[in-house]
Amino acid sequence: MSSFWRLFAGVGFTVLLLGFVAGEAVAEKGSKFREAVRSAGGVISTESPAASEVGLGVLDSGGNAVDAAVAAVFAVNVARPQSCGIGGGGFMVYRGADGETAALDFRETAPEAVEADTFDGDGLYNTFTGRTTVGVPGTVAGMQAALERYGTISLSEAVSPAEQLAREGVEVQPSLSREMGNNAARLKLFPAAAGQFLVDGTEPYEEGALLVQPELAETLALISREGADAFYRGAIAERIVAEMEREDDLPGNEGLMTLEDLAAYEAVWREPLVGGYRDAEVIAMPPPTSGGVAALQILNILEGFDLAAAGQSSADALHLIAEAQKIAVADRGEYLADPDFVDMPTGQLIDEGYAEERRSEIQMEEAGEYEAGDLGGPGEEGEDTNPDTNTTHISVVDAVGNAVALTCTIEQSFGSAVVAPGTGFLLNNELTDFSEPGTANEPAPGKRPRSSISPTIVVQDGQPTLVVGAAGGVTIIMGSLLAVVNVVDFGLALDEAVDAERLDAFVPPEILLEDGRVSPVVQADLIGRGHEVSREGEYADLPRVQAAGVDPGTGLRLAVTDPRSGEEEYAALGQDAVPMPDTGGASIVMLAGLVLALSGAVGLLALRRRL
Repeated sequence: MSSFWRLFAGVGFTVLLLGFVAGEAVAEKGSKFREAVRSAGGVISTESPAASEVGLGVLDSGGNAVDAAVAAVFAVNVARPQSCGIGGGGFMVYRGADGETAALDFRETAPEAVEADTFDGDGLYNTFTGRTTVGVPGTVAGMQAALERYGTISLSEAVSPAEQLAREGVEVQPSLSREMGNNAARLKLFPAAAGQFLVDGTEPYEEGALLVQPELAETLALISREGADAFYRGAIAERIVAEMEREDDLPGNEGLMTLEDLAAYEAVWREPLVGGYRDAEVIAMPPPTSGGVAALQILNILEGFDLAAAGQSSADALHLIAEAQKIAVADRGEYLADPDFVDMPTGQLIDEGYAEERRSEIQMEEAGEYEAGDLGGPGEEGEDTNPDTNTTHISVVDAVGNAVALTCTIEQSFGSAVVAPGTGFLLNNELTDFSEPGTANEPAPGKRPRSSISPTIVVQDGQPTLVVGAAGGVTIIMGSLLAVVNVVDFGLALDEAVDAERLDAFVPPEILLEDGRVSPVVQADLIGRGHEVSREGEYADLPRVQAAGVDPGTGLRLAVTDPRSGEEEYAALGQDAVPMPDTGGASIVMLAGLVLALSGAVGLLALRRRL
């Protein structure tokens, strides 16, 4: 009789395995899981339905990935102004269908009036608000530079859809309404900001309301007619500086930016960081963002461990990822900053030999404490001073295989909360990304503050299988990194890789863990190793990841918006989207196998009890 039950269970497990082979993923999907958009043409993923529609329209009109990304950036300014806009900056990683790679730095710079101790003492800037926090914006210069090198449309053509959105109005999405309320007190300090983003200057717009922004429309029209010069040397620059020179009785709210600062701004093309991980090539953004260096360093450390054998969501895999991150974070704090101001050991930090050295410090059964490597730095960690950061990311793959990962930001939600009258856009508060005097990331005139932004492109068998980036301040690094690990190590599909649980060990010994799909046994194991687990539920608010890529099996382009962005703001779109293949047969096979296996197990248990 026992042989019968063993056979029954064995057949069940075999059938279950066949179900997996037939196309079902092993990863447990979350309650907000959404399947990726699939397309034989181009795809785009953003956090703004309106911006994705603009980007898709550019692709449909024959534009390439860069054209679509640039147009989407201007549209995001209109539809998701709390996260990104022409008053801010960002970073872009590009890979052409011909294999050419590039990295564009349009990060904001510090005005000439900034000093190392500008942010010491008390002032409005300690609340990450006001004119003193504003860096020279880089977005307009960056988008013009991107189009000039890789685009096929003009800046005017890229700006035009956003101008129309601003003039006709966009529907207020849940996140915008929520953030208007969260930032109402800050916005009310600046009449132009309150008048634009609060109803009658007092209350947030309700979800679903129409937000019309005529001053922003006129600003975009001016850029469309006169190009970037309108922003950096023309009427827009004059309005920004007039706001900087405005006086009030708020201490620590003195504007620093001048017309000379704006006229001197340049977006910078930098050499992308390129590393190997397992069978993949990883293309990342170099400093002044720390995201690329940290990601490649973590991956180099992890390459010495068999994460696939450990298993996704296992205690060993989560422990190793957390430990590798802690090492990279220690080095990041001491060494990484603006490469035009600081001599950094970037090559050493992403060297495989250095990774092997640091890897040896990791103990499997115990959470560690790590210092920065002895590579000759200032000797003092530059801490991140602004914990309330926001941003947004755009991923695009076009029909021929050009790929763009672009992250844009105004720093935290609603940036500095300053809108210069007559301009219609928020100014960033990126100067709060500088660290203390004496550190590599201390403030200095013309310097770009360190960032955590991490646009990344993963190439396998000559195809960009993952084009990814995230929003969420220092959590951005792990948002992008875990997507890479999920795809390369655990073989997850794009949508599963973005949906899967996240962890972040940026502030050890605490690790933030989306625990909803992680076994209590695994969590207990992590705690036993010395990790302080902060349980974030099934989905945390941050990071929010946007991804695109090419399916290596079918050649179709894929795009997915992070379910953490919210159901109403799911904005992955594709040209002539292709339905998902029918996996019903595999699902039925798996269900049958599971029933057989469980029946067999129950039978064996009952038989043993009788014996």
